[in-house]
Amino acid sequence: MKSILTALIVLGVASTASAEPGDPTFDSLSMGRHTPITTISFELGYEVWDEPAATDINVMSLNVAGHFVGRRGVGGYFVLPLTYLDLQFAGLEDSDLAIGNIELGGIYTKFFGSTALVFHGGVALPTAQDEDAAAFQFFGAFTRMADAPLRVLDSTWLRLGISPMGRAGNFLWRADAGLDLALDEDQSDLSPIFHLNVGGGIDLGSAQLIAELVNVFSDDDAGDDDASTITLGARFSSGNLRPGLGLLFPIDFDGADAFEWALLGSLAVRIPSL
Repeated sequence: MKSILTALIVLGVASTASAEPGDPTFDSLSMGRHTPITTISFELGYEVWDEPAATDINVMSLNVAGHFVGRRGVGGYFVLPLTYLDLQFAGLEDSDLAIGNIELGGIYTKFFGSTALVFHGGVALPTAQDEDAAAFQFFGAFTRMADAPLRVLDSTWLRLGISPMGRAGNFLWRADAGLDLALDEDQSDLSPIFHLNVGGGIDLGSAQLIAELVNVFSDDDAGDDDASTITLGARFSSGNLRPGLGLLFPIDFDGADAFEWALLGSLAVRIPSL
């Protein structure tokens, strides 16, 4: 893993510097991650909880993801979701680094001047671990609710979405609309899940100040559930490296009132077209 990360950093620094003026690509911190440019990303989210007495909740989401786009705009993507949990409550005292549902799929991208469209479709496979602390890995979904199905146990998901993004001068914008369907619906009462996200930012040259609003709606058997988060952060530019930091806050969280906020870190590495 160290050698792979070193190679990506060398490639990012050595390749032809940052995005061209007018580049509409929006590398998000908490929204959808697909863009029209081949990118490998490493993501970390540390959650802060309001812990009741005799309770200890430590949760970190760790994602390794990549999407690969050919010259004709057709490509593929993968997401490896990991969650570190150190929990002590209700008779459970355990820690684990849990694998979630690995996602594989395809994308199609199209540029329209200073605007780009990204279509994606894929399948989240039922690879989530479910023993001891790993059974609570859905806690790790709160830092990127667009990936919620990747931490639902014993389930396979069809995931479809579209992401327009663009710029007007120094202003960047992005939107995501998506639909997640459980293919084994008897194993998940959350299906279908709808996504509707919007984000915007100001490009300062070597840095971008961004704000993102994420909304998730699900049709639970007990009624409709929804969750919303807002993220304030920044992305920086050094060659093809795009490190980012942000603070995420829940706005409306059904069933998770104890979740207070999260610190987000991200490294997006753009890979030049060959």
